[in-house]
Amino acid sequence: MQGRATTIGAFFVVGLALGVGALLIFSSRSRFHPQQIDILYFDASLKGLNPGAPVKFRGVTIGTVVEVLIRHNQATNDFSMPVIIAIDKKVAQSKSDENLEIGSRARLDQLISQGMRGRLDADSLVTGVLYVALDIIPNAKPPVFHQLSPEYREIPTISSDVQRLLGNLAELDIRSLSEKLNSLLTRLDTSLSHLNAQQINVGLTNLLGTANALIATLDLTNTFGAVRQTLDQTGRLLKRIDGRLDPLADSVTNTLNDAQKALADLRLGVRNVADLLGPDSAFRPNLIQALDDMGNASRAVADLAEFLQRNPNALLTGRKRPKEQP
Repeated sequence: MQGRATTIGAFFVVGLALGVGALLIFSSRSRFHPQQIDILYFDASLKGLNPGAPVKFRGVTIGTVVEVLIRHNQATNDFSMPVIIAIDKKVAQSKSDENLEIGSRARLDQLISQGMRGRLDADSLVTGVLYVALDIIPNAKPPVFHQLSPEYREIPTISSDVQRLLGNLAELDIRSLSEKLNSLLTRLDTSLSHLNAQQINVGLTNLLGTANALIATLDLTNTFGAVRQTLDQTGRLLKRIDGRLDPLADSVTNTLNDAQKALADLRLGVRNVADLLGPDSAFRPNLIQALDDMGNASRAVADLAEFLQRNPNALLTGRKRPKEQP
């Protein structure tokens, strides 16, 4: 009996030692890992947010939620819900290769001016467990602060999609929707029960029989045959037209090519004539002289024709010489 009591006492002492050691380890972690205590005010229900929930900066865990409060250091007409968080500076620094200085007041003010805001988010909508998410929001609205006196470093917040979704779900009248759905199903069941399925079946059978008889009629079969024959003849005609269009198109193309060549030769001839008749052309004086000679010759021929008209016998007797004067 005494041995059993000794054993129980030893287990108790060992358990107590382990508890004290764990307490020392956790306390030493907080001691050697400096914490930055901040406060955030959320204008929404904090259901699902509990102490110990993670604090994430752009998805990376850098701290935890310390306390969820109802009111703290705020105006009487301010009903936002305060949340105190602790950011582990050493953990935050270990996640970056640059010096974040996240515990610096100046650095926090700089991040806030760049759009750093806090919001509530959830890993899963099924569980509804929330955490605090810190992010840089481009073109964020001016920050709104709630503390009456600067007790903590305050990070401004914005409403999140999760908050709006949960708010919309809370506003849904589930009972009314259920009643309307039940009423709709009841009316649908009543309407289906009033249908005469046997009569509908007989009508469909008669309709199918009539359609089958119509398709099997001789006139419709002959019509389909005539349509097919017409389509075949049309196809053969199109092939003949297509066979004749190609040579005709080639002939037209050749004719157009010849016409283009003739026009080109005509342009060249006109250009050459213009060059010959130009003011600086060496052929122009000769041409003028030839035209003068042709004019003189024309006048001589005209005189000869006039003389022959007056003296038609001159071609036989010759021209009479004028008598010499004594």
